[in-house]
Amino acid sequence: MTDNRIRAYIQLIQKLLDCPEGEEIEILRQNEELVDVQFIYILEQAAARAETEGEEDAASFLGDLAEQLKLAFGQTTEMMNPDRSDRTEAYIKIIEGILACKTGEEVALLLDKNSDLVDRGFVQVLAQIAQMLTENGKPDSAAFLINMATEISAVIEED
Repeated sequence: MTDNRIRAYIQLIQKLLDCPEGEEIEILRQNEELVDVQFIYILEQAAARAETEGEEDAASFLGDLAEQLKLAFGQTTEMMNPDRSDRTEAYIKIIEGILACKTGEEVALLLDKNSDLVDRGFVQVLAQIAQMLTENGKPDSAAFLINMATEISAVIEED
């Protein structure tokens, strides 16, 4: 993720925290180019930080919003890929392979070999696994997957 994109995510989160109740959907619509799996990841991080700082209302709001967005992304992915469970298994195998790679060239070859599976669903699973890695104390691997998800999302958006 670029610093500018992270700043934009943080500004959007602050806007959502400051807006009057009920205007959240409109703010998200106005900023739909920022609403992606990486935004959800940052939203969850902000919720965790708010909870740590004792800001219960903010933590609850951000956590609930992240869950709602995850559900929305999941439903969209399911509609786009009816055979989702098979694809999800394939995504997970690719991600396991990526994490086992020793060089960027190996990762590129693996992605190229499985280019038919590199889509929005793959990006979503990348982000979900990154979240699990973060929760399991593997922030470096998580950051690597989030960066990959960001790069792949950017390429997908261009197409």
